Amino acid sequence: MTRVDYPQSDSLTKEADLEKTFLELAEQWRYDTETVSSPTKMLKHPAYQKIIGMGSPALPLILRELQREPDYWFMALAAIAGETPASREDNFKQAVEAWLQWGRDKGLI
Repeated sequence: MTRVDYPQSDSLTKEADLEKTFLELAEQWRYDTETVSSPTKMLKHPAYQKIIGMGSPALPLILRELQREPDYWFMALAAIAGETPASREDNFKQAVEAWLQWGRDKGLI
């Protein structure tokens, strides 16, 4: 029997490429900023800014990463989403949960 390989649909290929790019940028950001104590420097890092530039398709990826390994994704999420479910009074853990709940409510995770 002959095996027939069907090409992936463009949307699946683009989604896989987007995820690969995101994971590479996230890894670069974490590596370059692991000893940085300034949140401003962390957020201005070129890889972080490129992730923001990916726009709304990056939201589920950021939320899944936040779920898997919590980190300072709040500014990227707020910049892309145009809203902030966490309040200034929230601690890190509360902010993570607020964003994850927001993602669940929006059907993104």
